[in-house]
Amino acid sequence: MNAALVNPFLDVDEILPIQSPYSSSSHAAETAQHCASRSPASIISDRDGLPLPRPAFLSYRSSRPINGWDDQPPPYPYDTPCSSTTSLAQSSSESLPLRLGAPKRDRRNLAFRGLSIVKRKVFSHIHLRTIWQIIDIREVFWPFTWKKYIILFVVAALAVGVAISDHYFGWIKESMEITRSNMLPVLIIVIGIEPIMITVILLVARVPSLHPSVGPPVERAAPDVELDVEKTICIVEATPEHRTTLVIPCHNSDHEATSKVLKSAFVHFRPQDIFVVDNGRTRHPVSPKFRNFIRCEHPDINYIWSPIGSKNAAQLVGAMAAKDYDWIMTVDDDVSIPATFRPPIDKMDDTTKGCAFPLKAVDANGDVPLCLVAWQDCEYKMSGLTKLAESDTLIDLISNYHSIDFIAEDVNTGLSMQKMKKRIAFDATCVLETEVPTTILGPGLNWWNPRHRSWEMGRHGRLIAFADRMLLSLNGQTMPWGIFTQKFIYLYSIATIIVDWVRVPVFVTMGGDPHFWRLGIPLMLAATLPILAFKYFNARNRPDLQPRFWAAMTYPLYKQLYSLVSIFGAIRAVIFYAGGHKKPKTIKNMIKDNDPNAVWLDPRFETNAAYLTDEADALLAAAKEDDSNKAPTSVYMSPALLQ
Repeated sequence: MNAALVNPFLDVDEILPIQSPYSSSSHAAETAQHCASRSPASIISDRDGLPLPRPAFLSYRSSRPINGWDDQPPPYPYDTPCSSTTSLAQSSSESLPLRLGAPKRDRRNLAFRGLSIVKRKVFSHIHLRTIWQIIDIREVFWPFTWKKYIILFVVAALAVGVAISDHYFGWIKESMEITRSNMLPVLIIVIGIEPIMITVILLVARVPSLHPSVGPPVERAAPDVELDVEKTICIVEATPEHRTTLVIPCHNSDHEATSKVLKSAFVHFRPQDIFVVDNGRTRHPVSPKFRNFIRCEHPDINYIWSPIGSKNAAQLVGAMAAKDYDWIMTVDDDVSIPATFRPPIDKMDDTTKGCAFPLKAVDANGDVPLCLVAWQDCEYKMSGLTKLAESDTLIDLISNYHSIDFIAEDVNTGLSMQKMKKRIAFDATCVLETEVPTTILGPGLNWWNPRHRSWEMGRHGRLIAFADRMLLSLNGQTMPWGIFTQKFIYLYSIATIIVDWVRVPVFVTMGGDPHFWRLGIPLMLAATLPILAFKYFNARNRPDLQPRFWAAMTYPLYKQLYSLVSIFGAIRAVIFYAGGHKKPKTIKNMIKDNDPNAVWLDPRFETNAAYLTDEADALLAAAKEDDSNKAPTSVYMSPALLQ
């Protein structure tokens, strides 16, 4: 089921007060030298003037990788193209440069050419490695842990119990007969309950119009930053007050996408107000290339390395480094900030500490093509993405309430905000763009993997947490209408999880009955109703928020695809997440144990938040001066780099 369609709490990627960064003059000199070396001639090969072939490494081009962060350095050396330089658009294509010369005339018949086009389209969405990752069950059994095998034993015992009880009592056959005699009510529950509940939620949802028109941004970039924003060259003046900072957590990020995000940020933030927090599970960065790239974008941008492999921990590190600011805006490394953005600080009060913005799904070119991207745009348009929060609130949330688990981390953030009894406002005056996958099972970052391995697995793993918030807490609400609304949204979240499990036996046992499909297909088409209602009723005065018409009309196809990935996520939540997923140490425990990875506890962090990166640079320089081929124990280096 598409649980992302309606968030029970708007995702919290917040804004907080933080301390100004410090940079050294040596960094600026190094940056200038590195940027000067980036000449156009460096990308031309010596043979026939052809471009160099694309790197063989593919990338999960997002700060939200599928399998978390690797414990070991990557298998490529410094001087080879690292995975962070492969764009999402490029990763969907494996073609090499073509031979120069006049193109030959294609004399194949039309049918054969049509089949070739279909074949290319299919294989662009399917990659054998992704298929293997879906069917590979080794991680279910290995490595061995008692918790994992106890869970597997319980699951196996339940399956055996079902088989034995059916053998003696025949209850499965009786249940099938009851289901057949009540086919329509069963199908309404299994297929129609979600669009019905979403429609009810839309009845109370309000999308404000763009009146009055949005004025200029409250906080602008420094006067010496010249940008090309939306094909218009503009020089932005500085303002005396800069209370808001921008924190961008990232991991193995694509340079092109990150550059796009930074250019959109320069319209509203000075470079010194931007904190890029790179993170992984090594003490130091595995390569200096990304830091050099950030310096080339602008030397005043603050680059920080966090040795905790967690997006939320990276947000905390950025918040601690910028604790002199009042508010923190945090976006992923693939979310562009529109020119109409303004920090909605006026919406904040003693209880409201976060703000959500509507989201638009685009491809690498900024377009919304029909089918997969347009379908994702439909679900994103009807949900909110929290991006602004008070500084102290963000630090308190991640330090004391958040598990910093990568799996469904935004869900954990929302639950943590409600435990703090804080509210989230909504600002629909601007729409944030995020680049989404363009292939279902293709190479690189595809549509299936994050939903199967994180979103849907994490959603099903939060069933008890949802029930706790619905039954045992008011979630910071005091008015009857607010209490009822939140309870209903949690009921929706719980119902979708239960329906995912009910759907499996219903489709398995009833799928061969033609009457099942005669009733089921019209109910499947009901998935278009909430999208059309949102387009023509809720967002009737907001063309910028309206999904495409044909995307809404074909949305039932996407819903069935999402139902499939939801089932796989539910199964993975039981056989892997419940027993095999190892949760990271919480920030509270790291502080208690004085963990060295809690870099903000180090005295050097107060004067230089990037001290780990500087330390890595010093180790590399010392190793090259000693002419040693032995890399420092905490830094991965290419032997060729030392020569």
